[in-house]
Amino acid sequence: MAEEPPGVADALADAAAAFEQPPGGFEFGQRLDPSGTDADVVQLQTACRLLAACRTLREPGGYAASVCRLSFAAIDRSVESYAFARDESVGDLRVGRAVGYQRAAERGLLGEDTADRIEALHEAYRAVVTSRNAVPSPTQAATLFELATAIHDHIAEAAERSHECQCG
Repeated sequence: MAEEPPGVADALADAAAAFEQPPGGFEFGQRLDPSGTDADVVQLQTACRLLAACRTLREPGGYAASVCRLSFAAIDRSVESYAFARDESVGDLRVGRAVGYQRAAERGLLGEDTADRIEALHEAYRAVVTSRNAVPSPTQAATLFELATAIHDHIAEAAERSHECQCG
């Protein structure tokens, strides 16, 4: 059995210790403190930050795969925000996006066709990055980012939380 490299073992120990802190030990970004903010706003503002990260990563240098991954995460957080605003749940989108998007359609947030097409888009993205062992193109990343932004804006408006959005 191989011995752990000292740098990896030390970094892992430090990271594990950092996440063992009680919730009071965490720091939150400006206006993103779950103790004083409703869960729906936290999810909405998390999506705002993910979209901001996408904007930065789209600058020269590409990072198309990261933009795609963060764009899907922003869509997920936005959909969860809408559900939380209504004291509902769409399930864990990281585990079952299809179920989450269908629940969003059932609640009138997305049309059924739209939910199906978003899931199909996610499957197409996964096929590119896993099956073909390739990375998405800058065009794919840009269009997915635009979709995530459109969904996020729609949800902020539909949930009557656009005043909580930090994207502007």
